[in-house]
Amino acid sequence: MKLPPVFLEKMERQLGSEFPRFLQSYEQPRAAGLRANRLKISPERLRELLPYLQERVPWCSDGFYYNEAEVRPAKHPYYYAGLYYIQEPSAMLPAELLQVGPGERVLDLCAAPGGKSVQLASQLGREGLLVVNDPHPQRAKVLLKNIERCGIVNAIVLNETPERLAAAFSRFFDKILVDAPCSGEGMFRKEPEMAHRWSEQEVAKYSAWQASILAAVPAMLRSGGEMVYSTCTFSGEENEQQVDRFLSAHAEFELVGMRRLWPHEVKGEGHFAAKMKHVAGHTRGSESERAAAIRKPQTPPVSAAARQAIAEFSRQVWGYPDLWRQLLPAGGTVVERSGHLLWESDELPPLRGLKVIRSGWLLGTVEKGRFRPSAAFALGLPPEAVQAAVQRCDLSAASEQENYLVVRYLRGETLQYEGNVWAKGWHLVTADGFPLGWAKGAGTWLKNEFPPGWRWEDGEER
Repeated sequence: MKLPPVFLEKMERQLGSEFPRFLQSYEQPRAAGLRANRLKISPERLRELLPYLQERVPWCSDGFYYNEAEVRPAKHPYYYAGLYYIQEPSAMLPAELLQVGPGERVLDLCAAPGGKSVQLASQLGREGLLVVNDPHPQRAKVLLKNIERCGIVNAIVLNETPERLAAAFSRFFDKILVDAPCSGEGMFRKEPEMAHRWSEQEVAKYSAWQASILAAVPAMLRSGGEMVYSTCTFSGEENEQQVDRFLSAHAEFELVGMRRLWPHEVKGEGHFAAKMKHVAGHTRGSESERAAAIRKPQTPPVSAAARQAIAEFSRQVWGYPDLWRQLLPAGGTVVERSGHLLWESDELPPLRGLKVIRSGWLLGTVEKGRFRPSAAFALGLPPEAVQAAVQRCDLSAASEQENYLVVRYLRGETLQYEGNVWAKGWHLVTADGFPLGWAKGAGTWLKNEFPPGWRWEDGEER
């Protein structure tokens, strides 16, 4: 692998006697990892289902190594069911370092494609609020897809600048993750094209950009709150020096801890993470002011037609017209926005003027008096809701014949069982009890309702 000479000179000065080992790491195969999604499955159970998983990632209890030359976890139905997220092992460090707890308000400021967001959501559970944001529209759409596929119901997906978020979320968050855009030096082995684009000018550009992002953070963090700043680069200008500048400009923050992962020392690529805390003694507003940050806007009422439509859907799937309400998390409200039915957290602040990709858990849409459930609704259902479904098509990813049917479903094809007759109406489709999406019964056929943008494509890796 050809690395820029100026980069190598810089790394030799930075690492000294460790430089030969660092250089040798580029000749070694990189480590591959995936992380169990605790919203759906425990790491222990996932290991039983995927025997090719190797040892745990040391800095992430939910993470595992695997041999990417032997297996392709992105081509397994469990991937589509959101049981795990494929993630470079070192990238699992920042969210683990933040130590999010259930019920907290959390911001992932530079979130796409969403791996760290899913990790934070696993720590939150179905409590509290997760705000995920990316300023790039296309990346924000990818972020939304991963949030929904992984069954996260208490998330808001935004497409905004840090400055506009700071104006809308004054002293709102308990925890903030800033996984900042960077020069990507730590990813050269994984993505060699990044090495071709590298220059000292790029490092300076990213350093200025990171400083502007960090400048917006203090206004959004409550007194006593914590933040983690992270990058996937080796550059001191983007790491320790960036942290030093932030702490010098904000005396109300203190450094809690800082860690680097080097590819010649661990099974993973390069990563940096620093945890900082707002010192409670530097008051920035009382708890009453913090509570006032939520000025609940007028909730759009759910129309009678929409209530009737989703009740009929609930009767088809669960046998009872009102059972769908019991499946929703506590601490939220169902709203109707332009024909879309969503469950929104009561923690939701006013979002007026912000670019909102999704304001809550999308249950589905109402079209001509009929309710059409979303794939996000299926994937966010708790296990008891899945078990309670009376109209369900449960396929097996373990059985060769039925795994073929699972793949057909994920490709968007119509399903047919010889001798089977499917009742009219909506059916929940699952793989070994884990929800994938919906289908409609039509006698001997099941009409596929898996969304086009989510479908299995031959040869595709994610």
